[in-house]
Amino acid sequence: MSEYPATPRIHGYCALCRSRCGCISVVEDGQLIAVKPDPCHPTGQALCAKGRAAPELVYHPERLLYPMRRTRPKGDPDPGWQRISWDEALDLTATTLRRLADMHGPETVAFSITTGAGTAIADAAPWIDRLIQTFGSPNNCSADELCTWHHTVSQFTFGVRLPAPEFTQTGCVLFWGHNPSTSWLTHATDAVAAQARGARLIVVDPRRAGLAARADLWLRVRPGSDGALALGIAGVMIAEGWFDKDFVRDWTNGPLLVRSDTGRLLTERDLSPHSSQERYVAWDQGTQRPVLYDPTTVLYDPPGRDLALFGHYEIATTSEAVECSPAFDLYAALCQRYTPEIVETITWVPRDQVRQAAHLLFVSRPVSYYVWTGIDQHTNATQSCRAIALLYALTGSFDAPGGNVLFTKVPTPDLSGQEYLF
Repeated sequence: MSEYPATPRIHGYCALCRSRCGCISVVEDGQLIAVKPDPCHPTGQALCAKGRAAPELVYHPERLLYPMRRTRPKGDPDPGWQRISWDEALDLTATTLRRLADMHGPETVAFSITTGAGTAIADAAPWIDRLIQTFGSPNNCSADELCTWHHTVSQFTFGVRLPAPEFTQTGCVLFWGHNPSTSWLTHATDAVAAQARGARLIVVDPRRAGLAARADLWLRVRPGSDGALALGIAGVMIAEGWFDKDFVRDWTNGPLLVRSDTGRLLTERDLSPHSSQERYVAWDQGTQRPVLYDPTTVLYDPPGRDLALFGHYEIATTSEAVECSPAFDLYAALCQRYTPEIVETITWVPRDQVRQAAHLLFVSRPVSYYVWTGIDQHTNATQSCRAIALLYALTGSFDAPGGNVLFTKVPTPDLSGQEYLF
């Protein structure tokens, strides 16, 4: 029997963080009295304390319900807040913004928007972006209290924001600096369900908190040393051949040759003065000749070659012969410097666990992974996130069933108004 048998039960989702957990809102006499999980919803298996506290947030006596105008100067102990109407507030805001734009230019105005990771702003964010763009300002000071820097770094490495883990078919879940039990309940419940189906779980976290307590492998990393751990695990995978060579050849810049004299990618123009600087060069082991790669077509010319991932090759350029190596060879050389013994010294993770992680990531594929706040809060966050992303690429699980998948989205118009800014 329902706890509130005579009250409407409205199915929806909790908007108080990015987890978007399915929920049931219980309303009595027009007032929200409870929010509960909705097991019928794909993300409704659980609801955190914040979601359950929604009625307290809605009806808190100090919640602002109307626009308030300051009547005394900033710094005054009493701001002298005065309630005004919505029409007055909108007119005052619009008039002030227009005056600043006319006097100094719209680009001198900065807008601030709170995080969608921990507030209910996400549904309104595209419309706020549209206001900012149509106003003519490029300055959106967006806050991320649960930092999402890993998404930006993912774009540097994968070309897209970090895709969503596909838990239903995964063979191994890797959570790195991510405790979804407190920050993303759907990730936690989906990972537990995957583990119940036989998937393995690896958790990298200094604390044995949340899912670390039930992980197949818990790597207790020293805070801030995550990059060294990622390179060390990758080094074992490469040394043992525990990586997807076809994926590296077909979907990464690993085969592209790097000049030893400049450290830059070898281009077609290096071989011929009137050729393209936008096409790059790889080495075909079968013909023992260079082949060209065109990033606009994502094809090699000629195609279907046995591209080298390791080795040193002397290439005749327009000026002189230059020694070159595949980009993957240089990455592998860096990883080999981080032996399990050295990694243990740097990260405090036992060397046997480094090897165990490498083996588990390979034999349990496909792998789905997620990184979050634990990585993002360090000064070396960018390179650590990139090292983890490259480690993940070795599994060949990117955009593959059971990996991190670029799901097809429902076609919707872009509301951001980006076209108005240029």
